[in-house]
Amino acid sequence: MSNDENSAEGYRAFHAPRYAYLLRLLESLGVDAQTRVLDIGPSHFTTLARGKFGARVDTLGFGCDSKGAQGDHYEFDLNCAQNVEDWRKDLPHYDVIVMAEVLEHLYVAPQLALAFLKSLLALRGYLVLQTPNAASISKRIHLLFGKNPYEMIRIDPQNPGHYREYTAAELRALASNLGFNVERVELASYFDARCIHDAEGRLVRKSSVGAAKNVVYRFLPGPLRHGITCVLRADEALVS
Repeated sequence: MSNDENSAEGYRAFHAPRYAYLLRLLESLGVDAQTRVLDIGPSHFTTLARGKFGARVDTLGFGCDSKGAQGDHYEFDLNCAQNVEDWRKDLPHYDVIVMAEVLEHLYVAPQLALAFLKSLLALRGYLVLQTPNAASISKRIHLLFGKNPYEMIRIDPQNPGHYREYTAAELRALASNLGFNVERVELASYFDARCIHDAEGRLVRKSSVGAAKNVVYRFLPGPLRHGITCVLRADEALVS
């Protein structure tokens, strides 16, 4: 295992159930080797999706444009979606865009970032959005005891932590106002609470309490679960 892989071991372990959930979801949407896919923020999931579906998966995020045998990378900071004139207009159109665990890291208004992504979708293309539930049970418990459930914004601009989290109702409203057809909104607990990791993704320790949490979380009512997944379809072109 390389140093980079070691540094992300804890993050990958914590998110492993989410990766599996997301791969199953893409399969249910008919993703295959011919599907044009864009993953927002290159990650371990990008590699998993390429391997499972045999598709070229392009990525968008930090880092210069580059060509690759398994997909191209395009540089664009979604916070720059604040100004429509700065939107990249030289990218392909995609059948599926995956924006997983990214929205909460943006300080730009979410409707601007989502509108930019809609401009990259083919007609009837899907935007698959995953983000933490701002009203999950653990956050409610922290607030009940007078503790802030959200960490301080970090100094590193490429790893700032969470600026803003959202509820399912907020995401539904945002999507509808942008003209998306809201195909599905699911609340699930698809994180492995046994895996405690630091801000850099390094595995700190395995938690025995986390194993119990994994069991309990599966039986929580939807609004208390930790993750939100939205499947949004672009049935009309973006009108700018």
